[in-house]
Amino acid sequence: MEFDKVALRRMTVAGEMPDPTAYEGREFEAAAKLDNYYQWITDCFRPYLRGDGTEIGAGVGNYSQYLLPFFDTLDLLEPSSLQAPTLQEKFSADERVSIFSETIDSYATSCTPKSRDTICMINVLEHIEDDASALKVLNGLLKKNGHLCIFVPALSFLYSKLDEIFGHHRRYSKSELQNVVEQSGFKILELRYMDMAGIFAWGLINTIGGSTSLNPRATQIYDRFIIPLTKAVETTLPVPLGKSLILIAQKDD
Repeated sequence: MEFDKVALRRMTVAGEMPDPTAYEGREFEAAAKLDNYYQWITDCFRPYLRGDGTEIGAGVGNYSQYLLPFFDTLDLLEPSSLQAPTLQEKFSADERVSIFSETIDSYATSCTPKSRDTICMINVLEHIEDDASALKVLNGLLKKNGHLCIFVPALSFLYSKLDEIFGHHRRYSKSELQNVVEQSGFKILELRYMDMAGIFAWGLINTIGGSTSLNPRATQIYDRFIIPLTKAVETTLPVPLGKSLILIAQKDD
């Protein structure tokens, strides 16, 4: 399942503040205990997680805790006034973590250019209308040969009412994601579909079934029983399609 930072639904690099009350569903509750799902993403990113990192759209920190062990410092950017206090409470005691409750543009003005080793975006880029401009801003924050790690929902035919509620401007195809990242000054190191089984789950429940919320029990069952099997298969055999896309890119100097 996609578990998104819904408060980013109106965020643009032009500095528009998000509307944190646009959707207050149970997606954060549903995403809180998805260890296998998050660990799979982390395993894909692992070789590039080091030094000084930034997570864009950290939400309430469900995924941030998986990133933290690999970085010397970690900036968590969350513009929503609804989610930022929870994020602050969760990580306030860790001196490695800095919380920024602001937009990408604002963060870029307070962050030293070419100072970040790795920037991660987990189910965030689809919320940003002008994704190319956002990526160009982030490119300027990365050190020479710095890395960008992205995880986004895939396949436009899966777009559902729930995508709309979440504030998704799009679900990406592989070529669409490749083009926007390369045009923003990055060299792609890895780009592939992920979670083929999720096509059927998301398609049946949300695209066809029209569900307008996430069921925490169902998502945890999927995480416990389906994700380990799917991960084992896809680690061995590349899949032609998947519910999500994972991309790793390097700043092209």
